Amino acid sequence: MPVIDHRTLPEMTMRQGIRGQFLAHKDLGATGVSLLTNTVEPGAAAPLHLHTVEETMLVLEGTVWVQVGAERFTLGPHHTVIIPPETPHAWGNAGEGVAKLLWAFAGPDPFRDTTYLEGTPPQTST
Repeated sequence: MPVIDHRTLPEMTMRQGIRGQFLAHKDLGATGVSLLTNTVEPGAAAPLHLHTVEETMLVLEGTVWVQVGAERFTLGPHHTVIIPPETPHAWGNAGEGVAKLLWAFAGPDPFRDTTYLEGTPPQTST
């Protein structure tokens, strides 16, 4: 059973204003799940895209907007969003402070089969 010390994992700049750190991923020994934390600066956002796997987003700090399909929400801490596979979605920081998010994906490499409907894929290596 792999045990991962988060303090030893690299943080990467995924897009302007968005930093990420994989806590579980295929490169860390996961075979069926991945976990990612994001630190998101005010105004930073991820464009409309979809994944082949289900994902969940947990808001740890701050205020974010999330578009899932045709619905749009503004959420804060203590909210979880469940995004079904193949569902277009986008998100961004809607607040004045930094937002912190935790993502769980039903696959060990969530960006391998992602389709971007707007914009470009994030940087996912350090």
